[in-house]
Amino acid sequence: MSDIVPQNQEELTIQALQSRIADLEKQVQMQSLELETLVQRVPDSLIISPNFLKRAFTVYGHSMVAGLIVAVPIWCISLAIFFLIGMASEF
Repeated sequence: MSDIVPQNQEELTIQALQSRIADLEKQVQMQSLELETLVQRVPDSLIISPNFLKRAFTVYGHSMVAGLIVAVPIWCISLAIFFLIGMASEF
């Protein structure tokens, strides 16, 4: 009779471990799906490239474009003001 009790405990332990394994496998599947969705959301940009030079030139290029976006309107306004001052000085 004492032999039956340890076997039942062993069977219960095995069943508990098997259910735990099944739960862990489900968690792994869910996390792999979450990882796939995160990978799809990451933009395809050289800013996150592992190559240092690609990242550096990409950041430099973005900086140049941002500078142009800021500078071109200032140049246009300055040019318009200079033309207006030049035309006003003729009268």
